[in-house]
Amino acid sequence: MAEIIFREVEPDEVKIFVRKFGKYIEYYNCFHFGEDCYSLAAYDGSEPVGFISIYTKALIPPLADKTDAYIDAIEVDTYYQRRGIASKMIELSEHWAKERGYRQIRAWSSDDKIKAINMWYALGYCLCPATEGFRPHDSNPPIGYYVAKILSP
Repeated sequence: MAEIIFREVEPDEVKIFVRKFGKYIEYYNCFHFGEDCYSLAAYDGSEPVGFISIYTKALIPPLADKTDAYIDAIEVDTYYQRRGIASKMIELSEHWAKERGYRQIRAWSSDDKIKAINMWYALGYCLCPATEGFRPHDSNPPIGYYVAKILSP
């Protein structure tokens, strides 16, 4: 295994991640690009082994004038899990958000990702179980949890 390299993803690279991780990436529009977005990948040589994508998201009323960073997707190839890749991508994402003045970073994860709970705790995130109905075409909303972390100034 070569050294893992982390770098931003370009829009024309998304198809590589679709082939590697699945069509859900396109279906749910997992990568975000633009001024208030950050998409980062981990590579072992030229092979993508993980990614994270963030966009900014307004809080709900009465705090709708407040915006924070939201981790929309994070994925690491099974073979590469438990090697610190997800933690490093989260750390780099926190740095990106903090540089832009965001005070909080958060994410939502389905309950099939419970192996990640210890990682979130180790990185200083708080956890709250929840049911999230963010996919209007799903008749049974997924069950999972929110994680959030205050980014110190």
